[in-house]
Amino acid sequence: MMTRLIPDQTSPAPEPRASTYIGIFFVALATLMYEILLTRIFSVTMLYHFAFVALSLAMFGLTAGALIVYLAPGVFPAERLRDRLALAAVAFPIAMVLSFMTELSIPFRVGSSVVAIYAIAFTYVVIAVPFVISGIAICLVLTGFPSRVSRLYAADLAGAALGCVILIGVIGWSDGPTAVLWVAFFASLGGVAFAIDAGSRRLRNAGTASLLVLGLAAAVTR
Repeated sequence: MMTRLIPDQTSPAPEPRASTYIGIFFVALATLMYEILLTRIFSVTMLYHFAFVALSLAMFGLTAGALIVYLAPGVFPAERLRDRLALAAVAFPIAMVLSFMTELSIPFRVGSSVVAIYAIAFTYVVIAVPFVISGIAICLVLTGFPSRVSRLYAADLAGAALGCVILIGVIGWSDGPTAVLWVAFFASLGGVAFAIDAGSRRLRNAGTASLLVLGLAAAVTR
């Protein structure tokens, strides 16, 4: 089923551009930053021993995103690879901010009541959404450009590693909610890069608008 992401042998395999490497670098960077940042946020919004649930949610979301690509090849045809990739990357920071705001508005209750169980389950689903979108973007990159998968994976790992380091400075310089805005700002850089790669003016404008709004909001709320 994954073969529909990759052109058949009669046509040349698509080649990633410089913007493709930049895009996956920033998407991976933001994904790891957000995953680690959530452990700190969960220690405040939930009981402290729920903090590392964020790691499980991130792994679940990334896996779910890859499964969506695998199980719905008709939604991600090879000829629309760059467009679908740009759409997922532009949606990633927006979903991140909206899911975080929704999570803050859900009263977290621990108990055996139906309301408490629903609140916990709904919180987990909401938080997983941006990771699902990130998983879709990363899966599309790694399966859509088979001739350069090793280099793309290297860019992915480099972004993830740098994100872990950058988060130390971001957390020390700002509070939790503001840090989320900064992480979304970095994710928007990936969205803009993929939109440029796709040649979509509409997605490029949407990504640029997201980049400017998130950057301004993060700077103002520091």
